[in-house]
Amino acid sequence: MAEENNTTESTTVKQQELEAAGKTKETEDPRQFLIMAGENDNYEDKLSLYDKALNLDPMYFDAWLQKGFVLDRLGKSEEALACYNRALEIDPDHLGIRCLKGFAYSNLKDFEKAIECYDEVLKVNSNDVFSWYQKGSVLENLGRYGEAMESYDRALEIDPTDVLIREKKLRLLGLIYKKGTLTDSPDSGFN
Repeated sequence: MAEENNTTESTTVKQQELEAAGKTKETEDPRQFLIMAGENDNYEDKLSLYDKALNLDPMYFDAWLQKGFVLDRLGKSEEALACYNRALEIDPDHLGIRCLKGFAYSNLKDFEKAIECYDEVLKVNSNDVFSWYQKGSVLENLGRYGEAMESYDRALEIDPTDVLIREKKLRLLGLIYKKGTLTDSPDSGFN
């Protein structure tokens, strides 16, 4: 019983010391910074909170992931890629990071590397609708309309209810008919 009282007193004293120093127990936990970032709408503030979390725990996967996502949203895709690569060092099998890297490469107009990222995911999970959709978008940006159409079709085979993919495919069909060409399509002889 005396030992239990000493532990309680020690915890109380430590909490009082932290409060006196302007810190609370919660701010010593890097997860709290991610919670605060999730409640914040300002990207610069979010980055500051992610950095605080990473200062406490440099191996905090979710902080690297979220920091990369925000950096990419801010148009800092090179920095985002560095965060995603750091996250992959922590969890090399995480497929979501590879998708996000594909998105960052696409923002940088490095479409071939973006396709490589989506293909890495599709090798492991051939039913990843997001990767098929994004790969189609990248192929479309490269003017490889037939391959883009195949990617959209594959995504719709997996999820026929996805309205966004359907709209993207219809828009691409309109573009193809307007240009009058689908040069890389297997049925290009019909044009």
